[in-house]
Amino acid sequence: MGKLWFAIKTKPRKEFYAKGNFENQDLEVFLPATIRIARHARKVKEVLSPLFPGYLFLHLEPSERNWVTISSTYGAVGPVRFGDYYPPVPDWFIEELKARSDESGVIQVGMKEKYGFEPGDRVRLTGPSQTIIEGILKAIDGKDRAIILIEMLKREVATKVPLSALRAA
Repeated sequence: MGKLWFAIKTKPRKEFYAKGNFENQDLEVFLPATIRIARHARKVKEVLSPLFPGYLFLHLEPSERNWVTISSTYGAVGPVRFGDYYPPVPDWFIEELKARSDESGVIQVGMKEKYGFEPGDRVRLTGPSQTIIEGILKAIDGKDRAIILIEMLKREVATKVPLSALRAA
């Protein structure tokens, strides 16, 4: 029957921890990840985040399918199953995800997933005095700037603003 991929449920925010523990058991693990923007206490940073929060994939031989051991691995909850049936994940699905990954294993996602908005969306700009200006996102300009269209004196004016100051309206 050969090796098959299986989806494994992990504990909340323990995907990378579980991945390391499965690798320590010499199991082949695939944890697709992406970069997302995290905002906290007026700080903005990019963080590595699982593409499928709460899940990772194991490539297992029939002899490696010891579900009790897999379920008791630190960080893991257990395999996805329906009663006594453990459905394999199709090889083409995993291969497609791997093909979309860059050399560091990161899958780039669209702007909507990454920032919460995309060109054409209405956004809010919060200024230093906490005033809120609404506009329409025209484009992302570089890594930390955006161009938004703000209505001034009955016409739209393109303005470059810090990307970290924007929120979806």
